[in-house]
Amino acid sequence: MGDVEVEVRRLIYISFNDYPNEWLSSEKLIRIWSLDLQWVDSQDAQKLLESLIKTGWLQIEDNHVKPTESPDSLEIPIGWNPMVRRMIEGVDFIPSEINTFDEKPMIPQDTILKLDDESSFEEDNLHTLNDRFADPMIKKISEIRSHIAIVSGLEVREIQRRAQRKRNACNPMTLWMALLLVGREQRIDISSFL
Repeated sequence: MGDVEVEVRRLIYISFNDYPNEWLSSEKLIRIWSLDLQWVDSQDAQKLLESLIKTGWLQIEDNHVKPTESPDSLEIPIGWNPMVRRMIEGVDFIPSEINTFDEKPMIPQDTILKLDDESSFEEDNLHTLNDRFADPMIKKISEIRSHIAIVSGLEVREIQRRAQRKRNACNPMTLWMALLLVGREQRIDISSFL
């Protein structure tokens, strides 16, 4: 499978990961790409959406879209940004066979790698896959993020964006630590996670 096809699969995985098996309004997806993730401006987001529908990656019904096939878990490199120009030009959809679009072995379902997952870092020179998940706080990332969202009223994507900015500013910093700092900024009691 070509690099650009993998790029499209990553884009779809990130875009729909928080909305499994849901139809998203076109406007919401454009907002996610242009405002939340800041990959493109709204005009290019509209062109990207039209291209992904035309080439078969997304299906549309009543101005709502969802992936043609469920996005598989993918390893997303740190700081990854999509090749939007190439995607707008058009990349034909080819149905995937399980585990064929990434040369690396797929991660078991219970250890899905996400853009925001701590597991994307090699820490403490851990070399085996199982050792990469040795930090017990990794399992609490979703719980921490959800707690901050509920108490603060912020969207999960905004919390994630703030945490990523902290990580970029203070390398190396774990995602869970960055999330705890976001919680502290919001004056939320995060002591139950320590």
